[in-house]
Amino acid sequence: EAFAVGSRALLVAAVGVGLWRVNSAAQAVRGLAEAADDAHGFWRRLTWRRRLAGDRLELVKEPKEAAAGMLAAVAQADGALTAREQAALLAEFAKTFELNAQQAQELLAQARWTVGESQDLDRCLFKLGRKLDATQKRDVAAMMDRIASADGAVSAPIRASLDKYKRSLSP
Repeated sequence: EAFAVGSRALLVAAVGVGLWRVNSAAQAVRGLAEAADDAHGFWRRLTWRRRLAGDRLELVKEPKEAAAGMLAAVAQADGALTAREQAALLAEFAKTFELNAQQAQELLAQARWTVGESQDLDRCLFKLGRKLDATQKRDVAAMMDRIASADGAVSAPIRASLDKYKRSLSP
């Protein structure tokens, strides 16, 4: 009977040591997984910083985003976006891109962010215009005229930029 008790104690001790080793291995695996997550997060943050450090206009890939950015740049070129300009932009986005009110608001927010730091309207129109085909460029030129005149008279510098853009469309 002493042998049975001793062997049971040895068995319990062996199971305890085995559980302890399994727990240690599980902790090591969790540590490796956390390290991998940290490395992935670091890489993602680094990539995002590189994108933000660059030119926001270069981040635009879709023609719709480019057109929206061009329109927002025209609206913001003479200062802060007015209520009339915002209403004109939202209406243009809804009609042209067939968006609902929320989608139009989101596109406007994205467009304003894209061109927010750019102070040069000609540069915005040139860089974003490269994302459009010839037909889209002509359509956007007409939309820019409507947006520019949303508040009434168009200032001379904005008119000069729009005319320069239109001249660039001619072969």
